[in-house]
Amino acid sequence: MIAPRRIAPLISPAALLLLAAQAGAVPPPEMRGLWVVRTALQSPEAVDRAVEQAARAGFNALFVQVRGRGDAFYASRLVGRGVALAGQPADFDPLRRLLERARAHGLSVHAWVNVLLSASFVAPLPADHVVARHPDWVMVPKSVALSALKPGAPLLALVRQAAQGDPDVEGYYLSPAAPGVAEHLEQVVRELVSGYPVDGLHLDFIRYPGKDYDYSASALTAFGARHKNRQPLQLALQSPELYAEHRRDVLSALVARLSQAARQARPSLTLSAAVVPDEATALHQKYQDWPRWAARGFIDSLCPMSYSPDERVFRAQVARARELAASGSVWAGVPAYRLTFEELVKRVAAAREAGARGVVFFSHESLQSGDLARLRREAFGEAAAAQ
Repeated sequence: MIAPRRIAPLISPAALLLLAAQAGAVPPPEMRGLWVVRTALQSPEAVDRAVEQAARAGFNALFVQVRGRGDAFYASRLVGRGVALAGQPADFDPLRRLLERARAHGLSVHAWVNVLLSASFVAPLPADHVVARHPDWVMVPKSVALSALKPGAPLLALVRQAAQGDPDVEGYYLSPAAPGVAEHLEQVVRELVSGYPVDGLHLDFIRYPGKDYDYSASALTAFGARHKNRQPLQLALQSPELYAEHRRDVLSALVARLSQAARQARPSLTLSAAVVPDEATALHQKYQDWPRWAARGFIDSLCPMSYSPDERVFRAQVARARELAASGSVWAGVPAYRLTFEELVKRVAAAREAGARGVVFFSHESLQSGDLARLRREAFGEAAAAQ
């Protein structure tokens, strides 16, 4: 395997603001973000409603899911149009419309991309979908590794059957080790950020679904080549930590590549990533070495998905992420879908006290119309009033 490329990232606005703050200048504004899932992109009316609600609630940034399952809720020559847009006019561009509406309300927009999770097990795949065209790019679980290595094996069926009952596996994941995957994802990122004046690129599902993935032929071949071993499956089974290290390196190399591509295409961009908040789980089960990503400058802002209902756990996870963020910032992920209004207000205060530079709520679907003005006033207070 080729080791992760050492890059000298272009300095983003987020990094410049942080440096200015450390030098005693005006600190960067607090992030008051909202994850906007693709259900808000299915019609012009839905787009307008989501933006207006966010503005009323006092948010200042929208993280918009323009790539949910290997598709595009924007104009793309590389990726198929989201199936949910089938009933809309061909010239309806959800991201373009949202950008226009968001700018009118003074909101920044971050393009939210699900990187490796690329297709549902349930919905039929369009013929031009990346998983349909390249089934050999899909991650394989250990339980079907031997079957998947056989010539002509029905890979998608094997993966789907093996994943039944596993709550951590939400569909088909692309393997970052498969030849062609990194190139494809880099092209997707370059097209997206060069074609739209977004303020940020937000990487999500840039992780393995679990420790028993990826035992695909491509992943094992790369592992064997790295260690000059002709029986990579046997080596992976006998040396699990060695294989864990390999998977972390492969994923970090992909993050570095996408980061560099995005910054080259749009130097003003802020790079962020939604990460597993528990460091041990991230490193040893999801192979998501986000402390390394922050330390090497691949990511400007980490967004730990601190979705525990226990506020003490939330505080601890945010504080720990802040310790490991190096020179980057931390935006705490807040589970709006599982908290009362009063608990949401407390989480915003807790994030500030733990050292976060702001919050991102999951998701827009969880906002109650009657709480929007209260949220602006009680959670965001003076920060929202000054917007």
